[in-house]
Amino acid sequence: MEIIARWHSRSEEETRQWGERLARDFLRPGDLVIVAGELGVGKTQLVKGIARGLGLQGEIKSPSFSLIHEYKKGDFTFYHLDFYRLEEEEEVVDLGWEEYREDEKGIMVIEWGDKFPTLFSPPLFLIRLSYGNGEQRDIEVYYDSCSG
Repeated sequence: MEIIARWHSRSEEETRQWGERLARDFLRPGDLVIVAGELGVGKTQLVKGIARGLGLQGEIKSPSFSLIHEYKKGDFTFYHLDFYRLEEEEEVVDLGWEEYREDEKGIMVIEWGDKFPTLFSPPLFLIRLSYGNGEQRDIEVYYDSCSG
């Protein structure tokens, strides 16, 4: 897994802007994105930016309770999943998340997916958000292109 970008954010809006840039510069249909970081660090704000960067309009909400939200634009689907409340790999498998991954025209973004690392095989992006100095958030983008 190699690091392909490193950014610093000083606000929620700036985190959304980095998400937009990520979508424009790196993401393509069929991609899987795992978003990791502590509670409250800005994962959902980054995902909102990704959605905006993909041209999706309207409000993007965290699927913390419903676990999966789908947003459509033409024949493109943005799948936003949140595994915060899940404890066992079996719960993730029971969601049928693999069916979403098979959509070669869609992009899947999973918050808290790092809780279940053995479920996700490359190619994939891993975005780690962490607390920096003061209000700053540090964002690191990794890409894993192969399973070797």
